[in-house]
Amino acid sequence: MSAPVTRGRRRAAWIVFGACVLAIGASSALQSPEPREIEVVARRYAFEPPEIEVTLGERVRLLVRSGDGLHGLEIERFRVSKEIPRGGEPVVIEFTADEAGRFPILCSVYCGDGHDEMKGALVVSARASAQP
Repeated sequence: MSAPVTRGRRRAAWIVFGACVLAIGASSALQSPEPREIEVVARRYAFEPPEIEVTLGERVRLLVRSGDGLHGLEIERFRVSKEIPRGGEPVVIEFTADEAGRFPILCSVYCGDGHDEMKGALVVSARASAQP
């Protein structure tokens, strides 16, 4: 036979339930529902913008178009490697910036004599700490 539910036990259960709801809500607030979209153009022999700045833990959606011919976009650390065809819809690349640092963005498809100079950078900064 189970023990009767007392007012104290009921109150304790509501407190635990409320704490769980708050914890789930706080966790959801930290994760934005949609990734931040950043438009990128690949053209001989540069990426525009040449540097992309994001925050550690941020979800990122790159919308990459070619400004002239066939290119590629590679960010090795985040296992990103996509071919960017001439014209048409942008190529969508999504990832989470889960490590702080400066990471090279390279063209992974040979696009002419200046191909080796076609470089950019992804800069992932640590979150700013809250000021009291």
